[in-house]
Amino acid sequence: MEQWTLPKVFYEQLNRLKDRTFLICKKDDKWQNVSWAEVGEKVRNLSMGLMKLGVKKGDRISVISETRPDYAYTVTAIANAGAIFAGIYQTNSPKECAHVINDSGAKIIFAENRAQCEKILKAAEICPHIEKIIVFDGFSPVEDQRIISLSALYALGKVEYEKYGDREYLERLHDVKPEDVTAIIYTSGTTGPPKGVMDTNRGILMNLREYTKFFPVDETDRGLSFLPMAHALELRNGHWFHITFGIEQVYAEGMRQLFDNVREMNPTFFFTTPRFFEKHYNNISAEIEKASPFRKRIIKWCLKAGARYNDDTWNVKGTSPDFITSLSYALAKRLFINDVREKVGRKLRYGGVGGAPMTAEMLNFFRACGVPLYEGYGLTEGCGQLAINRPGVFKFGTVGKPLDGIEVKVKNDGEIVARGWLSTPGYWNNPKATEELYEGGWLNTGDIGAFDEDGFLRITGRKKEILITSGGKNVSPSYIENILKLSPFISQAVVFGEGKDYLVALLTLNQDEVKRYAQKNNILFRDYSDLITKKEIIDLIQKEVDYQNREVAKVEQIKRFIILKDEFSQEREEVTPTFKIKRNIITERYRDVVARMYE
Repeated sequence: MEQWTLPKVFYEQLNRLKDRTFLICKKDDKWQNVSWAEVGEKVRNLSMGLMKLGVKKGDRISVISETRPDYAYTVTAIANAGAIFAGIYQTNSPKECAHVINDSGAKIIFAENRAQCEKILKAAEICPHIEKIIVFDGFSPVEDQRIISLSALYALGKVEYEKYGDREYLERLHDVKPEDVTAIIYTSGTTGPPKGVMDTNRGILMNLREYTKFFPVDETDRGLSFLPMAHALELRNGHWFHITFGIEQVYAEGMRQLFDNVREMNPTFFFTTPRFFEKHYNNISAEIEKASPFRKRIIKWCLKAGARYNDDTWNVKGTSPDFITSLSYALAKRLFINDVREKVGRKLRYGGVGGAPMTAEMLNFFRACGVPLYEGYGLTEGCGQLAINRPGVFKFGTVGKPLDGIEVKVKNDGEIVARGWLSTPGYWNNPKATEELYEGGWLNTGDIGAFDEDGFLRITGRKKEILITSGGKNVSPSYIENILKLSPFISQAVVFGEGKDYLVALLTLNQDEVKRYAQKNNILFRDYSDLITKKEIIDLIQKEVDYQNREVAKVEQIKRFIILKDEFSQEREEVTPTFKIKRNIITERYRDVVARMYE
């Protein structure tokens, strides 16, 4: 696979699977299958349309849209035209869009609809090099010669094909080399402007190959796409994964319909952040809390039976469960476990989870229900996964062991570094940052962690975020924040304590859970702003903080906290499109609030 490219993989799979299903999407309230042959024609016409517009090999093209079939066709067409995809999050502001467009030098922008087109037009005021804006849906918001519809681009490519055939298209497709950059993926930008990480054809394909050594798939499998395509996880492990291995891909209607779509379409695997399973877990936990004492005892027994059965079937030695264990599990499935499986997809064979830690309690719960979740660790700069838990080799609270061909070590200062086939060529248009990324052939991840006695890797925080207390102790705020957020009542947390005697935190709460608690305990309140000032709620959160404090060292414990009414938002530039905290902005904005906790 080292000599293959993404366009070549698509072309070969197209010829082999043309009558098979490429993707499944909802149209007119009905799920519809789109074949490889149909997609092949769409992608060819789009590629030839782009080439007619003057797109050359190596040109950059941006897309701002929710993840949908048109996005998949467009990303594939960009690659087949030898161009470079530079994704923009659909929640980005015009200013943030302009940064990606200017940094990448994208001349052509695909926009999902009128609203996104208006955003790009606003960004274009400081992006004079934009030549075309191609809109997926709707009409142009203004008369502008740069704007054309996606259907017009399809038609342009079709005319070119009917006139001249596909020789030029195939030449361009086969001219792409393994070492060529195929995508620029922009980092979160938590401490400054996002940097564009270059992804090569070889890097993506090598990572996918290594992944399937532990999680084999075939054409009977079904994936699920719902994360932003501008994010590395969806682009690599969603879009290109299903193309590379010929798997049909379900495109969710949207985040609101996601749970329903999973129940309807039953994917056999997908990659996601913990948030998807956390929501299920919290909802199921709330249902259990409402159950009668007798029903709770039944559920407790079912989970014990499930844990015994799945412990045996996942055993490193490959042992099979005995008759009594199997019989107990069969009964537990009928009494409770099948209901859980129905919610998360009854055919799910495995789920890859990354981006933030999951609690051992949550992982144990889903494992007992036969839902195999595997936490892993990767970074945009690493072309995918560096380490992952896998069948027979897993440990809760860790991100597993490194993939084959990747060497990972922890430096004296705690930073994780890696080397092997994984590395990116660097940051686009940023040689200084690229130089800082590597040291003696090792990729500096910027993450802090450690290996345990069994060789499993644990991630504890970001190197740049480490704060030093007045006593000289190094503390990772993100590690503590993730522990605080394990509470079902706490949605966001930001920890402070640089140069101080103790740590404090700003907290935002899960409104639904807190309101549910208030109603159950007969706490009267006018609105949410009033509710979070109630002594009962403050005492509740204090108990949650005290409980989580037991999980950390004394120097890492939170001594004081303040509950904020509003969540940190992207609109106020407090979080990134992937909801990572912009620590510098929050520190400055809430300086006086934090100071009160040290009075």
